[in-house]
Amino acid sequence: MSIPITPNLTVNDVADYWLHKLRADGRLESTTINEYQRVLRALVGPEVGSQRLDELTTEHVDELLAALGQRSRNRQRKAKVVLGAMLDFAVNEGALERNPVRGSLSISRPATSRPTLTAAQMARIHEAVRVSHRKPRSGPRSSEDMSDIIEVMLGAGARIGEVLALRWSDIDLDTTTISINATIKTPPGEGTYRKPLSQPRLVALPEYTALLLGRRRRVTPDSLLDAVFPTRNETWQQVNNVERRWRQIRREAGLEWITPDMFRRAVTDLPEPF
Repeated sequence: MSIPITPNLTVNDVADYWLHKLRADGRLESTTINEYQRVLRALVGPEVGSQRLDELTTEHVDELLAALGQRSRNRQRKAKVVLGAMLDFAVNEGALERNPVRGSLSISRPATSRPTLTAAQMARIHEAVRVSHRKPRSGPRSSEDMSDIIEVMLGAGARIGEVLALRWSDIDLDTTTISINATIKTPPGEGTYRKPLSQPRLVALPEYTALLLGRRRRVTPDSLLDAVFPTRNETWQQVNNVERRWRQIRREAGLEWITPDMFRRAVTDLPEPF
């Protein structure tokens, strides 16, 4: 797809060209580009998609953002960020003298609290997982590994994808440290793979997390993957399987307000692990 970017193109035309160029460049995750596409088609296109570049003004952008803000602050913010990035591209291509998003409606993030978990709440989580484990279930390997995954998330302050990407070579049980250096990605049509982080970090583990990993290491056969939490087929587990499993556990226990991200901010004085 190679067309000159000119001022008489519509916003939708430029969106198609920009998304195609991003995919061809290969510098962004396909999941990120897919999200850009969704924002442009679902949020931006219906309002200003048919507008020509040389007719698009800051007032048009303000009207778009104001309308989205009536529905969702998050949609409003995403639309401004993605449309702004796309029109920066149009400016660089010489199709615009200035980006009409710059100087448009200012969007501030509402102040949010960052909830943490108390020891009592963690005890309820432990019990919920124990009860769930006693129920006969079929399904992916994450069902069996859920307690250990949660425990490592708590001990290492790590995200689900970071825990699922752990290899035994990332863990030093002698010094009780763990290298968080990758995460798990499953782009549509591309399979599940381990993606290195741009900024790895070394984490000191609590004693009970190190003991748990030591026990797990003793019963885990060696494999080429070297994964701490592999699937039955010796592949990387998918993040959405673990998230789905946790949603089921918390629903059954009446803990629907507790998200996996909260495990990373839990109190350090925790009850005994699972």
